[in-house]
Amino acid sequence: MIYLKWTASELATLDMRALYTEVDEDGWVQREVGIGFDGFVIHHLVPTHLDPGWFGNARLGGLMLTSNVTRAEFESLWREAAHAGSRAGAPRGSKRAPARRDKRGGGA
Repeated sequence: MIYLKWTASELATLDMRALYTEVDEDGWVQREVGIGFDGFVIHHLVPTHLDPGWFGNARLGGLMLTSNVTRAEFESLWREAAHAGSRAGAPRGSKRAPARRDKRGGGA
């Protein structure tokens, strides 16, 4: 799997601070976690045909398939989002969990 962090500098229409994706070797997004400008998880999704996620049914090209975050970083955010949803009973996409600060101290 490939783990990517996207910001508005890579995705001009991104309406959150960062979008983290888990992508398989064929370029298909498997999971997404979005971090809002307030540092909270606002998007938590396993894309399906009915709810394809931020990238829709697009397949990422081979040149884009180099991780820029670790699996551990992605999994940590995924667990925080899942835990926040189980506490709040909120539907997917509306989870509000504080995002973990990255090692550079700049947040998500």
